[in-house]
Amino acid sequence: MNTNDDDLWLDALLDDELDAAASLALQRRLSAEPALQRRLDERRAVRDAVRTQATRHAAPDALRANLQAMLASRAAASEDANAVARAGIGAVAGVTPPRGPARRHAMRPWMAALGGAVAATLCTLVAVDPAALGWPRGEATALQTASLQTAEASEAVSAHTRALLVDHPIEVASSDQHTVRPWLSARLNFVPPVLDLAAQGYPLLGARRDVLSGETAAALVYRHGAHVISVFVRPTAVGAGDGAEATRVVRGFNVIERTQGGLAFCFVSDANPHELRALADLVTPLAGK
Repeated sequence: MNTNDDDLWLDALLDDELDAAASLALQRRLSAEPALQRRLDERRAVRDAVRTQATRHAAPDALRANLQAMLASRAAASEDANAVARAGIGAVAGVTPPRGPARRHAMRPWMAALGGAVAATLCTLVAVDPAALGWPRGEATALQTASLQTAEASEAVSAHTRALLVDHPIEVASSDQHTVRPWLSARLNFVPPVLDLAAQGYPLLGARRDVLSGETAAALVYRHGAHVISVFVRPTAVGAGDGAEATRVVRGFNVIERTQGGLAFCFVSDANPHELRALADLVTPLAGK
Protein backbone atom coordinates (compact mmCIF):
# COMPACT_ATOMS: atom_id res chain seq x y z
CA MET A 1 0.00 0.00 0.00
CA ASN A 2 1.42 3.45 -0.89
CA THR A 3 1.60 6.55 1.32
CA ASN A 4 -1.48 8.15 -0.23
CA ASP A 5 -3.51 5.01 0.48
CA ASP A 6 -2.28 5.01 4.08
CA ASP A 7 -3.41 8.62 4.51
CA LEU A 8 -6.90 7.75 3.29
CA TRP A 9 -7.16 4.80 5.70
CA LEU A 10 -5.88 6.85 8.65
CA ASP A 11 -8.40 9.62 7.94
CA ALA A 12 -11.19 7.06 7.65
CA LEU A 13 -10.19 5.54 11.00
CA LEU A 14 -10.19 8.94 12.72
CA ASP A 15 -13.63 9.71 11.27
CA ASP A 16 -15.06 6.31 12.35
CA GLU A 17 -15.83 5.42 8.72
CA LEU A 18 -14.30 1.92 8.66
CA ASP A 19 -16.28 -1.25 9.20
CA ALA A 20 -15.21 -3.63 11.97
CA ALA A 21 -13.07 -5.87 9.75
CA ALA A 22 -11.20 -2.99 8.11
CA SER A 23 -10.67 -1.24 11.45
CA LEU A 24 -9.23 -4.41 13.01
CA ALA A 25 -6.88 -4.95 10.07
CA LEU A 26 -5.62 -1.36 10.29
CA GLN A 27 -5.14 -1.63 14.07
CA ARG A 28 -2.94 -4.67 13.46
CA ARG A 29 -0.81 -2.70 11.03
CA LEU A 30 -0.54 0.17 13.51
CA SER A 31 0.71 -2.24 16.18
CA ALA A 32 3.35 -3.61 13.82
CA GLU A 33 4.43 -0.33 12.19
CA PRO A 34 5.55 2.42 14.61
CA ALA A 35 5.98 4.93 11.76
CA LEU A 36 2.36 4.46 10.73
CA GLN A 37 1.24 4.85 14.36
CA ARG A 38 3.21 8.13 14.59
CA ARG A 39 1.42 9.43 11.50
CA LEU A 40 -1.92 8.56 13.06
CA ASP A 41 -0.93 10.32 16.30
CA GLU A 42 0.10 13.43 14.33
CA ARG A 43 -3.21 13.52 12.48
CA ARG A 44 -5.15 13.02 15.71
CA ALA A 45 -3.23 15.89 17.34
CA VAL A 46 -4.06 18.21 14.44
CA ARG A 47 -7.72 17.21 14.58
CA ASP A 48 -7.91 17.78 18.35
CA ALA A 49 -6.14 21.14 18.05
CA VAL A 50 -8.62 22.33 15.44
CA ARG A 51 -11.53 21.20 17.59
CA THR A 52 -10.29 22.92 20.74
CA GLN A 53 -8.38 25.97 19.48
CA ALA A 54 -9.89 27.03 16.16
CA THR A 55 -11.69 30.38 16.21
CA ARG A 56 -15.45 30.04 16.03
CA HIS A 57 -17.47 32.89 14.54
CA ALA A 58 -21.06 33.42 15.61
CA ALA A 59 -23.59 34.33 12.94
CA PRO A 60 -24.54 38.06 12.94
CA ASP A 61 -27.94 38.84 14.41
CA ALA A 62 -29.15 40.23 11.07
CA LEU A 63 -28.25 37.01 9.25
CA ARG A 64 -29.94 34.96 11.94
CA ALA A 65 -33.12 37.06 11.66
CA ASN A 66 -33.16 36.78 7.86
CA LEU A 67 -32.77 33.00 8.00
CA GLN A 68 -35.51 32.64 10.60
CA ALA A 69 -37.88 34.75 8.50
CA MET A 70 -37.09 32.70 5.39
CA LEU A 71 -37.65 29.42 7.25
CA ALA A 72 -40.94 30.66 8.68
CA SER A 73 -42.12 31.64 5.19
CA ARG A 74 -41.18 28.25 3.77
CA ALA A 75 -42.83 26.45 6.69
CA ALA A 76 -46.09 28.28 6.02
CA ALA A 77 -45.97 27.37 2.33
CA SER A 78 -45.14 23.78 3.22
CA GLU A 79 -48.07 23.61 5.65
CA ASP A 80 -50.45 24.72 2.91
CA ALA A 81 -49.10 22.03 0.58
CA ASN A 82 -49.31 19.42 3.33
CA ALA A 83 -52.95 20.28 3.98
CA VAL A 84 -53.76 19.50 0.35
CA ALA A 85 -51.72 16.29 0.46
CA ARG A 86 -53.34 15.15 3.71
CA ALA A 87 -56.78 15.61 2.25
CA GLY A 88 -55.84 13.45 -0.73
CA ILE A 89 -54.23 10.76 1.40
CA GLY A 90 -57.19 10.70 3.76
CA ALA A 91 -59.58 10.13 0.88
CA VAL A 92 -57.49 7.25 -0.44
CA ALA A 93 -57.02 5.65 2.99
CA GLY A 94 -60.62 6.12 4.02
CA VAL A 95 -59.57 8.41 6.89
CA THR A 96 -60.89 11.90 7.49
CA PRO A 97 -58.09 14.23 8.64
CA PRO A 98 -58.90 16.15 11.84
CA ARG A 99 -60.10 19.72 11.35
CA GLY A 100 -60.48 22.83 13.45
CA PRO A 101 -58.07 24.84 15.64
CA ALA A 102 -56.41 21.74 17.09
CA ARG A 103 -55.78 20.31 13.61
CA ARG A 104 -51.99 20.58 13.66
CA HIS A 105 -51.57 18.81 16.98
CA ALA A 106 -54.30 16.27 16.33
CA MET A 107 -52.73 15.40 13.01
CA ARG A 108 -49.57 14.01 14.58
CA PRO A 109 -50.87 10.60 15.76
CA TRP A 110 -52.88 10.25 12.53
CA MET A 111 -49.81 10.93 10.40
CA ALA A 112 -47.68 8.70 12.66
CA ALA A 113 -50.09 5.81 12.17
CA LEU A 114 -50.09 6.32 8.42
CA GLY A 115 -46.29 6.57 8.42
CA GLY A 116 -46.06 3.32 10.38
CA ALA A 117 -48.29 1.58 7.86
CA VAL A 118 -46.16 2.84 4.97
CA ALA A 119 -42.96 1.74 6.73
CA ALA A 120 -44.40 -1.71 7.40
CA THR A 121 -45.41 -2.01 3.76
CA LEU A 122 -41.90 -1.07 2.62
CA CYS A 123 -40.36 -3.63 4.96
CA THR A 124 -42.69 -6.25 3.56
CA LEU A 125 -41.66 -5.34 0.03
CA VAL A 126 -38.05 -5.96 0.98
CA ALA A 127 -38.62 -9.22 2.81
CA VAL A 128 -41.28 -10.89 0.66
CA ASP A 129 -40.90 -12.43 -2.77
CA PRO A 130 -41.98 -9.62 -5.17
CA ALA A 131 -44.00 -12.17 -7.17
CA ALA A 132 -46.19 -12.73 -4.10
CA LEU A 133 -47.12 -9.05 -4.22
CA GLY A 134 -48.46 -9.28 -7.75
CA TRP A 135 -45.33 -8.46 -9.75
CA PRO A 136 -45.06 -10.41 -13.00
CA ARG A 137 -42.68 -13.32 -12.46
CA GLY A 138 -40.08 -11.94 -14.89
CA GLU A 139 -40.03 -8.54 -13.22
CA ALA A 140 -39.99 -10.11 -9.74
CA THR A 141 -36.97 -12.21 -10.68
CA ALA A 142 -35.25 -9.14 -12.06
CA LEU A 143 -35.86 -7.26 -8.80
CA GLN A 144 -34.42 -10.06 -6.68
CA THR A 145 -31.45 -10.49 -9.03
CA ALA A 146 -30.65 -6.77 -8.90
CA SER A 147 -30.74 -6.85 -5.09
CA LEU A 148 -28.39 -9.84 -4.95
CA GLN A 149 -26.01 -8.24 -7.46
CA THR A 150 -25.85 -5.06 -5.41
CA ALA A 151 -25.04 -7.08 -2.28
CA GLU A 152 -22.36 -9.03 -4.13
CA ALA A 153 -20.80 -5.82 -5.44
CA SER A 154 -20.62 -4.54 -1.86
CA GLU A 155 -19.00 -7.82 -0.75
CA ALA A 156 -16.46 -7.55 -3.57
CA VAL A 157 -15.52 -4.00 -2.57
CA SER A 158 -15.09 -5.09 1.06
CA ALA A 159 -12.87 -8.00 -0.01
CA HIS A 160 -10.83 -5.71 -2.26
CA THR A 161 -10.25 -3.12 0.47
CA ARG A 162 -9.40 -5.73 3.11
CA ALA A 163 -6.78 -7.23 0.81
CA LEU A 164 -5.20 -3.81 0.23
CA LEU A 165 -5.32 -2.93 3.90
CA VAL A 166 -3.36 -5.95 5.11
CA ASP A 167 -0.78 -5.44 2.34
CA HIS A 168 -1.02 -8.98 0.93
CA PRO A 169 -3.71 -8.96 -1.77
CA ILE A 170 -2.36 -12.19 -3.29
CA GLU A 171 -1.66 -15.78 -2.23
CA VAL A 172 0.34 -16.73 -5.32
CA ALA A 173 2.54 -13.89 -6.56
CA SER A 174 3.40 -14.33 -10.21
CA SER A 175 2.90 -12.61 -13.54
CA ASP A 176 3.12 -15.99 -15.28
CA GLN A 177 -0.34 -17.24 -16.21
CA HIS A 178 1.09 -20.76 -16.44
CA THR A 179 1.90 -20.55 -12.72
CA VAL A 180 -1.24 -18.80 -11.50
CA ARG A 181 -3.79 -20.81 -13.50
CA PRO A 182 -2.66 -24.27 -12.24
CA TRP A 183 -2.46 -22.93 -8.69
CA LEU A 184 -6.09 -21.82 -8.83
CA SER A 185 -7.26 -24.92 -10.70
CA ALA A 186 -5.85 -27.15 -7.96
CA ARG A 187 -7.82 -25.27 -5.29
CA LEU A 188 -11.10 -24.45 -7.04
CA ASN A 189 -13.79 -26.49 -8.75
CA PHE A 190 -13.61 -24.35 -11.89
CA VAL A 191 -10.91 -22.85 -14.10
CA PRO A 192 -10.93 -19.04 -14.35
CA PRO A 193 -9.33 -17.25 -17.30
CA VAL A 194 -5.83 -16.08 -16.31
CA LEU A 195 -3.96 -13.65 -18.56
CA ASP A 196 -0.88 -11.48 -18.28
CA LEU A 197 -1.93 -8.27 -19.97
CA ALA A 198 1.25 -6.29 -19.33
CA ALA A 199 1.51 -5.36 -23.00
CA GLN A 200 -1.90 -3.70 -22.73
CA GLY A 201 -0.97 -1.88 -19.51
CA TYR A 202 -2.48 -4.35 -17.04
CA PRO A 203 0.30 -6.58 -15.66
CA LEU A 204 -0.83 -9.60 -13.65
CA LEU A 205 0.40 -9.54 -10.04
CA GLY A 206 -1.02 -12.89 -8.94
CA ALA A 207 -4.17 -14.33 -7.41
CA ARG A 208 -5.88 -15.40 -4.23
CA ARG A 209 -9.03 -17.20 -3.16
CA ASP A 210 -11.94 -15.27 -1.71
CA VAL A 211 -15.63 -15.73 -0.92
CA LEU A 212 -18.55 -13.97 -2.64
CA SER A 213 -22.21 -14.72 -1.94
CA GLY A 214 -21.15 -17.69 0.17
CA GLU A 215 -19.19 -19.29 -2.69
CA THR A 216 -15.44 -19.65 -3.15
CA ALA A 217 -14.25 -17.32 -5.90
CA ALA A 218 -10.97 -16.68 -7.66
CA ALA A 219 -9.56 -13.18 -7.19
CA LEU A 220 -7.10 -12.22 -9.92
CA VAL A 221 -5.03 -9.16 -9.11
CA TYR A 222 -3.83 -6.72 -11.76
CA ARG A 223 -2.09 -3.37 -11.63
CA HIS A 224 -2.74 -0.39 -13.86
CA GLY A 225 -0.45 2.53 -13.10
CA ALA A 226 -0.84 3.21 -9.38
CA HIS A 227 -4.12 1.30 -9.18
CA VAL A 228 -4.67 -2.27 -7.98
CA ILE A 229 -7.58 -4.08 -9.63
CA SER A 230 -9.29 -7.17 -8.20
CA VAL A 231 -11.11 -9.39 -10.68
CA PHE A 232 -13.42 -11.79 -8.85
CA VAL A 233 -14.54 -14.85 -10.81
CA ARG A 234 -17.03 -17.51 -9.76
CA PRO A 235 -19.04 -20.11 -11.68
CA THR A 236 -22.68 -19.60 -12.58
CA ALA A 237 -25.17 -21.54 -14.66
CA VAL A 238 -24.14 -21.60 -18.31
CA GLY A 239 -26.31 -19.16 -20.21
CA ALA A 240 -27.71 -17.57 -17.05
CA GLY A 241 -27.67 -13.85 -17.77
CA ASP A 242 -24.98 -14.38 -20.41
CA GLY A 243 -23.72 -11.04 -21.66
CA ALA A 244 -25.37 -9.10 -18.82
CA GLU A 245 -23.46 -6.17 -17.36
CA ALA A 246 -23.94 -3.79 -14.45
CA THR A 247 -21.76 -0.84 -13.45
CA ARG A 248 -21.82 0.70 -9.99
CA VAL A 249 -19.91 2.95 -7.61
CA VAL A 250 -19.69 1.37 -4.16
CA ARG A 251 -18.06 3.34 -1.34
CA GLY A 252 -15.92 5.25 -3.84
CA PHE A 253 -14.80 2.19 -5.83
CA ASN A 254 -15.84 1.53 -9.42
CA VAL A 255 -17.42 -1.88 -9.98
CA ILE A 256 -18.23 -3.67 -13.24
CA GLU A 257 -20.17 -6.95 -13.11
CA ARG A 258 -20.41 -9.22 -16.14
CA THR A 259 -21.67 -12.74 -16.78
CA GLN A 260 -20.26 -14.74 -19.65
CA GLY A 261 -19.56 -18.34 -20.55
CA GLY A 262 -20.83 -19.78 -17.26
CA LEU A 263 -18.70 -17.41 -15.18
CA ALA A 264 -19.65 -14.30 -13.21
CA PHE A 265 -17.01 -11.55 -13.12
CA CYS A 266 -16.74 -8.60 -10.76
CA PHE A 267 -14.04 -5.99 -11.49
CA VAL A 268 -13.24 -3.65 -8.56
CA SER A 269 -10.78 -0.75 -8.36
CA ASP A 270 -10.35 2.94 -7.68
CA ALA A 271 -9.16 3.27 -11.29
CA ASN A 272 -11.46 5.39 -13.43
CA PRO A 273 -14.39 3.63 -15.15
CA HIS A 274 -12.81 3.75 -18.62
CA GLU A 275 -9.61 2.06 -17.41
CA LEU A 276 -11.60 -0.58 -15.54
CA ARG A 277 -13.83 -1.25 -18.56
CA ALA A 278 -10.78 -1.64 -20.79
CA LEU A 279 -9.57 -4.50 -18.57
CA ALA A 280 -13.06 -6.03 -18.48
CA ASP A 281 -13.15 -6.02 -22.27
CA LEU A 282 -9.78 -7.77 -22.38
CA VAL A 283 -10.71 -10.46 -19.85
CA THR A 284 -14.34 -11.37 -20.43
CA PRO A 285 -14.17 -12.38 -24.12
CA LEU A 286 -11.92 -15.26 -23.03
CA ALA A 287 -14.30 -16.59 -20.37
CA GLY A 288 -15.34 -20.18 -20.91
CA LYS A 289 -12.66 -20.79 -23.56
